[in-house]
Amino acid sequence: MVVISFSKYEGCGNDFIMIDNRNSSFNSTGCIQHLCNRQQGIGADGLILLENSRNADFRMRIFNPDGNEAEMCGNGARCLIKFIQELGISQEQYQIETMHKTLTAYPRSGLIRLTMGNPFDVRLNLSLVIENITYVVHHIDTGVPHLILFSPDYKSFPLSTLGAKFRNHPQFSPKGVNFNIATVTPSGEIFIRTYERGVEGETLACGTGCTAAAIAAALLYKLPSPITVHNQVGNLEIAFDVEKGEPVNVTMTGPATKTFSGTVSTLGF
Repeated sequence: MVVISFSKYEGCGNDFIMIDNRNSSFNSTGCIQHLCNRQQGIGADGLILLENSRNADFRMRIFNPDGNEAEMCGNGARCLIKFIQELGISQEQYQIETMHKTLTAYPRSGLIRLTMGNPFDVRLNLSLVIENITYVVHHIDTGVPHLILFSPDYKSFPLSTLGAKFRNHPQFSPKGVNFNIATVTPSGEIFIRTYERGVEGETLACGTGCTAAAIAAALLYKLPSPITVHNQVGNLEIAFDVEKGEPVNVTMTGPATKTFSGTVSTLGF
């Protein structure tokens, strides 16, 4: 049996278990599914380990509720910065190593601005056939791969039933993609819902999904920076520069809040 100290944070409703693993004491990755389980564990959209880094201030490792390690997470990264601050480590900015790149975070006035880098693997206007209906979707990788489908009515889209079909479409096998349904308003704001890979269901928010939707809208509809993206809980601001018609130097700004902390035993996991 191992007793684990943890803190719980949320960013726009996207919630995470935080564990300070700078002493490498947490080696129970096999229990992550149980810890993230909302009925039998703590409950979360993911588990994040704060670790030491040779190349940045800290290293972030994030695991989905299915136990698999993910590339990164925008809302999770903001929550990690808040966790680091509440550990008593105060800096003007933080360099965070993730699986494939290093992010820079700037805490300001209760919000956290996070550099997301440049989007890649941008593929617009892809045709996918789901249940004999052809959908035009857009693929953008903002740290993790996302599909975006724009619709006049994001609320009524049957995400609980169709989300998995987009997420597991053979064109994106074997790892699959996250799937977002979004509506662009006449004022240039975006409302969004996301079906997340690894969670295998809809979450209240997805930072990389908001970023992907904003970039897609900028490319398709020429929306200017910054773009406000409305999640089910809370909003994010996505800003970017434009070089040769392409959005670059993308940043995401939003909140992060501690909800509680405690200890949990791995007995029975």
